[in-house]
Amino acid sequence: MNKEFKIPAISPKALTKEKTLVELFSSLIGKPFKITGKTRTDGSNVRKLIASVLESKELPIPAIAGQYEIVPPKGKGVPKITREFIDTYIVTSGTSYNLQVWNRIPASNMLLIKYDSGESLQCDDVRFVFVRIDIPKSAIASVFILTPAYIEEKFGKFGKPTIKHQLLISSKARNEIYSREDKILSFSDSKKLSYHILHDYNPPKSGMVEEPQIRELYSIELLKEMVAKKLIGKKLNAAATKNRGQALERMTLELLGYQVDDGDLLFGGFPDIKNQLLEVKVQDSPTVDLGKFSPENEEIVVESENLTTFDVRYLIALTNPVTEIIEGIILSPGEKLGELFSYVSDQSYKCQRSIPMSFFEKYYGQVVFNPD
Repeated sequence: MNKEFKIPAISPKALTKEKTLVELFSSLIGKPFKITGKTRTDGSNVRKLIASVLESKELPIPAIAGQYEIVPPKGKGVPKITREFIDTYIVTSGTSYNLQVWNRIPASNMLLIKYDSGESLQCDDVRFVFVRIDIPKSAIASVFILTPAYIEEKFGKFGKPTIKHQLLISSKARNEIYSREDKILSFSDSKKLSYHILHDYNPPKSGMVEEPQIRELYSIELLKEMVAKKLIGKKLNAAATKNRGQALERMTLELLGYQVDDGDLLFGGFPDIKNQLLEVKVQDSPTVDLGKFSPENEEIVVESENLTTFDVRYLIALTNPVTEIIEGIILSPGEKLGELFSYVSDQSYKCQRSIPMSFFEKYYGQVVFNPD
């Protein structure tokens, strides 16, 4: 496959429209295709075939080097045909097809490619191209272009991988934050919180470990004024990452007006400051360890208020690894983190979704995009 396919399009808007893809792939119906029985070989042959059809028309203009960033390390999770943001799959026989997607959460807003223009391509922008093979005829029976959202709506959500998640904040992203006048990158609270939270300070009515009440949560804007701005330039005197995290948590609690004695043990749960639905993290390396919970997947964390990992506010202190001084701050609801940075894992993982073979049989002889 041409190396040019590894270069993303100059803009998400430059990707070939699905209607045009349907017309292009129509030439494949009935075309001979022999199954070798070797999964990697057959998959590679399908990908090369789709690439050759795409090359038959003018490809999107490539992005210029230096004006975009492939966010995941080693490009993990980025679709193989990057230029058209397409991943290909081969469908043969059986009662159901087990779709396996590696190193990304398919229908999420996890960032894959970030453009200097401010545009981006995320996991939910990937187009899935399924090529159904008629085994007895050794020919292509049909082609399907499906989006992640369509797959989940039609067949159910993808299975969640059991992995330890990390958040990657690149040196480029850090430098962009450092270049800001206040050294702080902040975003508004989730919609669920925005109608109820406090924008004016009132002293805490309960302890840090108590269940949060939406109407007693300080807004991100207030957290920025009360905490983030005052943390810039502070030094975290601690040797281990965990201790530095606790030092940051203690500073944050004191700035918010919670009573914390030197001998007090901190909560140690999720989020760190439960009463304010606030998770605090220290980052002096490219990755932030997210632990058990990750806002990459929406999970309920406070049942009484139906609050999820998307609503949790993250305060990430960017520290200098030599001086231990806080040089920048990120303040963001969980739902926004994947749009700004990239979720990664120290090991490969896959998400799976079963699709009935009857779905593919229904459109025999056709090329379809998200069919009804």
